[in-house]
Amino acid sequence: MPFVLIGVAFLWVFVDVAGVRQQAAGAADLAALAGAPFVLWSTDKACETATDIARRNAAELTDCWIDESDVVVTVEVAATGFAARLAARFGATLPPVSATARAGPA
Repeated sequence: MPFVLIGVAFLWVFVDVAGVRQQAAGAADLAALAGAPFVLWSTDKACETATDIARRNAAELTDCWIDESDVVVTVEVAATGFAARLAARFGATLPPVSATARAGPA
């Protein structure tokens, strides 16, 4: 029986971390898409908009730059679910999950 419980806990941690990874990827995609229309007029406005959208998606924009006519963003999302609580119980902290996305005007 203990092996079953340990297996379920590992599965739960895996699903939790996978969900955080998807949240980071979605936040990065949305932030890049939001900043893309402003790339040709104002690089500051593009990154400002990307920062706002990342925050609204529970992510922190860690990097934003312009590559030719594309905005490239990197965001981080902290793990706060079961996996983070389990790690904290053992005195550890999980690193934030990061994702990068790129978008430009069509």
